[in-house]
Amino acid sequence: MMILSKKVFFLPVIVLMLSGCFGSSTKPALLICEELDDNDEWVEPAVLAQQKYGTPISLSLVLLELPLSDLDKKHVRPRSADWDEYRIRSERWDASPQVPADAVDFIGWFTQQSVKRNNIAWQDAGEHYLALRLGHGGYHRFEADKYPELAQQAKGVELRAQRWSNELQACKGQWQGESWFNKLKLW
Repeated sequence: MMILSKKVFFLPVIVLMLSGCFGSSTKPALLICEELDDNDEWVEPAVLAQQKYGTPISLSLVLLELPLSDLDKKHVRPRSADWDEYRIRSERWDASPQVPADAVDFIGWFTQQSVKRNNIAWQDAGEHYLALRLGHGGYHRFEADKYPELAQQAKGVELRAQRWSNELQACKGQWQGESWFNKLKLW
């Protein structure tokens, strides 16, 4: 009986210890206002993309990627055919995905094309994400049940875009309307 009571006691202790090892490793949510403060080179291109293409600022920002490393500084990873079409149609032969202004302008152009070609609503960030990842033709052929991981990523992008849209309204004065001189970081 004593052995059974020790097993009963240690089993929950072991389960608790292991649950700490395998628990969810949720990263803190990225706050877009703080991110814009750190990466203010994204603000002006996002505003210009909204004026030029109609792309909501939150959509431009949610489709941007943080560079993976110092060696790989791409802010957007377009399919090469889409990037080539963008450079031809925009006549921006020297555009580079490593340059934030070029990356945001590409996103603005691509999302405008997605609205026209695929009839995706501006507010549907998850669908824009899928079109960007798969291309316009791949988007038409996409079946969520065959690629649940990609569909889940699109849902995450959708939720982040909604959250960022609300956050941007709250911190609008922080990044909009200030002169470029006031945005300089003198440290």
